[in-house]
Amino acid sequence: MIKTKFYFAAAVLMFFISFALFGQLTPVISRELSNAISSRAVTLTARGNGGSSGTAVLGSLKNNTENEIRINVILNGGVYLRNSGSGQNMIAAQVFLFDGGYYIDRASGGRYINLAPNASVQVVFNAFCANFERENPTAAESFRYVSMPSRLKSISSKISRYMADNFDDDSTIPVQLALWHSQGQSRTAIARKFNFDDSDWEIAARIINY
Repeated sequence: MIKTKFYFAAAVLMFFISFALFGQLTPVISRELSNAISSRAVTLTARGNGGSSGTAVLGSLKNNTENEIRINVILNGGVYLRNSGSGQNMIAAQVFLFDGGYYIDRASGGRYINLAPNASVQVVFNAFCANFERENPTAAESFRYVSMPSRLKSISSKISRYMADNFDDDSTIPVQLALWHSQGQSRTAIARKFNFDDSDWEIAARIINY
């Protein structure tokens, strides 16, 4: 498995500051992505790109409503993406516009992306391999949203909280280590297929106990 690294620090992201818009024709509704998909307000289309961690899932979000929907960048509790093929299932922790951009609410400090009414937007997910033994998801493999498996709920929530509290850090490698190690994979086994150092392992242990 090839290690991937992607920096989500504000200094290297293209982001935009939102301003209050007066006289909007449609209300803006803030949603968690999982709830928006479950209620069918939003349709997800996603595929792999050959990567293992980080920007490993590309896709689009379609707003099926007449209202503008604001989707939180931080996916609280994580979003589980089931692979259509034999490759890795993925846990998405964050979602960005395709170019890595997002908006910031000046009042609350919240980070989000906007979905215009009845329109689609291209996105990229900061996602991690949920399985250890499978291969990286390819562009030929698509994903669909399903409920988080019970065995992964605890570690997924910890990853979500950690990444929210350390938003500007590149935690790609430690998060992937934490996800595998929490499922019983040893450091030796992981090292056979994934490159990391002592610092990554220490942060992974912190995430597991977060």
